[in-house]
Amino acid sequence: MWGKVSDVVHWLTASKYSKNDFELVIRAAKELEWILDTHFHAQGRGLHEKVSSVPDLPPSLVKEMRYLATIRNKLIHEKEFNAIPDRAQYIKTFEASAEELHVLVKQRTSASHQPCVIC
Repeated sequence: MWGKVSDVVHWLTASKYSKNDFELVIRAAKELEWILDTHFHAQGRGLHEKVSSVPDLPPSLVKEMRYLATIRNKLIHEKEFNAIPDRAQYIKTFEASAEELHVLVKQRTSASHQPCVIC
């Protein structure tokens, strides 16, 4: 299907996401923070704090979201850090994190709608 690795990288970084790294990291963080706030009642001011406030998240998911938050924070706060080091990996990690959160939301929702066994 793909001719070269560059074809895959281009597909991953296509028009679905902003070409501006600053906008990409901010939008990704906002999306994950919204999911954590809305469905997990997260507390805190940023993605790191919100992740820390949600008990029982899978350790691999916590690690992925901390990576995303760290890249976002470096872009915003460090003068010499002006681009995502591996944009395709960043997008892949964001998509995997968002998908895993959505799966957890579905599991929590279906678990709370179990039929009554006493009735």
